[in-house]
Amino acid sequence: MTGRARPGPARCLVTGGLGYTGSWISRHLASRGHQVFILSRNCVDAAADFPFTPISADVERMDCEETAHLLPEELDLIVHAAGLNDSDLPDYPRRALLVNALGTRNLLAATLRRTTQTAGGRSPLVVYCSTIHVYGRTEGRITEESPVMPVNDYAATHLFAEEYCRMFTRAYALPCVILRLSNGYGAPKSPGGVDSRLLLNDLCAGALRDGELRLRSDPAVRRDFIWLGDYCRVIEALMRRKDLAGSTFNVSSRKSRSIGEVAALTAKTASAVTGRDIAVLYDAPEGMRPISLEIDNTALRSALGIAFQDRMEAEIKDILHFLQAGLPTAVPPC
Repeated sequence: MTGRARPGPARCLVTGGLGYTGSWISRHLASRGHQVFILSRNCVDAAADFPFTPISADVERMDCEETAHLLPEELDLIVHAAGLNDSDLPDYPRRALLVNALGTRNLLAATLRRTTQTAGGRSPLVVYCSTIHVYGRTEGRITEESPVMPVNDYAATHLFAEEYCRMFTRAYALPCVILRLSNGYGAPKSPGGVDSRLLLNDLCAGALRDGELRLRSDPAVRRDFIWLGDYCRVIEALMRRKDLAGSTFNVSSRKSRSIGEVAALTAKTASAVTGRDIAVLYDAPEGMRPISLEIDNTALRSALGIAFQDRMEAEIKDILHFLQAGLPTAVPPC
């Protein structure tokens, strides 16, 4: 089929490639034999022992010409995983707009400029790492046709960035695919550490710190959790699939778990790792209504034929070992 991957390693660029999700993508592509470049703002030194070629750049502040000059020639794939997700930062709405939305536009414009400067003019496929939060929904069933109704700056600025991707595909034939990721989980792959805003990482940290897990939300609430290794497989499968340009896909496991189930599994695994009995305590207010959310991934499975795996227990164990090793827990600003 036109656009399917041809044999041989690809040349790939991952923005934010040393961040929590980006480091999973970078390492996966490198482990599969592809040549990987990482475009990062402040984390180049951390890449010294990684099998990547670091590029120091800030797509938020650099103009199109500067960014284009830094991009490698003849790329097959650009994965745009860089983004700002910290609502506690001063002036976050403005910063999120600059980084998530306008930073994306700058990268797309630079990619287009670099393509025209390169002999042959072959455009890479751009995969934009968006979020399921653009739907603004916490219950019910979501497909790619569901209305988007963001309820915070993080989601709104990612939706704005999506529109830039669609615009560049329509107006300039730059092939872009948008992935709306559900609740990704996995042990950190870079020295940056654990993103404590994510449920699984927060539970693991609490188990080691307090010797117990205390839930303040309804344990019956169900969420879709997807292993980041599967997310990486999706991205690799998209490589050179320019026939899918303009597509938007939900990336989910379509297998939900309740918050209580995740807490119980974390407590069980932490008890085995530490040799202590880790209890789960519930502080949820009375009268809370259980909420279930189903994120349909039929379109993605039909396009790529990928089956998703359940690796939660293994990743909980790896997160616990990571934390026990005393590595930093701050997320790098990539």
